[in-house]
Amino acid sequence: MSLSRRQFAATPLALGLGGLSPLMSAALAQDGAAPSLGGAFAAARMPFGAAVTPMQLADPKLAAHIAHHFRILVAENAMKPMHISPREGEYTFAGGDAIADFAAKHRMPLRGHTLVWHQQAARWMFKDGEADVSRAKLIARMERYIADVVGHFKGRVFAWDVVNEAIVYDEPEHAADANGFRLSPWRTIIGPEFIEIAFRAAAKADPDALLFYNDYETQNPKKAAAIVQLVKDLKARGVKIDGVGHQMHCARIQPSLADVEAAIDAVASTGVIQHVTELDFAINDRVQGTAVTAVTPELLADQAERYRSLMDLLLRKRMVSATLVWGISDAHSWLNGWPKPRVEAPLMFDRQLAPKPAYHALMDVARKYSA
Repeated sequence: MSLSRRQFAATPLALGLGGLSPLMSAALAQDGAAPSLGGAFAAARMPFGAAVTPMQLADPKLAAHIAHHFRILVAENAMKPMHISPREGEYTFAGGDAIADFAAKHRMPLRGHTLVWHQQAARWMFKDGEADVSRAKLIARMERYIADVVGHFKGRVFAWDVVNEAIVYDEPEHAADANGFRLSPWRTIIGPEFIEIAFRAAAKADPDALLFYNDYETQNPKKAAAIVQLVKDLKARGVKIDGVGHQMHCARIQPSLADVEAAIDAVASTGVIQHVTELDFAINDRVQGTAVTAVTPELLADQAERYRSLMDLLLRKRMVSATLVWGISDAHSWLNGWPKPRVEAPLMFDRQLAPKPAYHALMDVARKYSA
């Protein structure tokens, strides 16, 4: 379920609805023709943010854009295991610290992404010399990594994606067990209880942080059911799990709003918080599509209506308490190069940071629901 206004105001996330910092005010003066997207959604009681990189924050123009338009941040890559821990017991916190410092300076809540994931993992975790690591040693390594990283950012990160993408359905190229758990090294070496172990370690390292399970294609009914069961099972065993993150990498013909609504309702039945954590709308028919050869007004108009419809749903239902897009502009989207270099324009600002039709659609929705 969504937080009540009283509960919401008591959480660090409410900071994302606060006043403008000096850099935000300066950006507003520079860009008076483009009112703050984050400010508009703050009025609608929905913190709206983005995934950022340390390099973007070091660029004055991009930093001003971020500070002006977004009210909650997440590190796109700088806080993932392979980037933060090149060797066992060694950490490179500079990138994550730069983002955390920027967020604190501008009174923006910061999400931590991500602690346990089968991709971009710290590769040393899974090997002991040339052999696969033992179950006991992998558990110890995971617990130490989580304690060190969460402890380092304690008080600066209000919510962690503790486990990312551990469930898979309807993807024949990815092996899974009978319960839908991806057969990653975490699952095959430790077993399905690796999720519980990770959440317990994160709760011990920072009892005040909100702890999330995060995944893509959560609108898939089978995956939604598996996530609901996971949350219920963890809660039944006394494990602290506070939320579910819906990545929401969308495209022209997927997902359907009905499926999204059903998934949000299903997760709400567990009583946990929900965030949309990685939103974008590909202009190709499907997220991995490569057919588009040019960005046309028709595609941008269609994209705008898709953004409008989804955000209208989220604000109408009030079961999702934060939304973050995955990138700050079309020039800074992972979809430009995945699954291969292609024509894409998935965000609400173009490559010159100018507002697109999607920006105006989102502003219209935010104003509709402003308090």
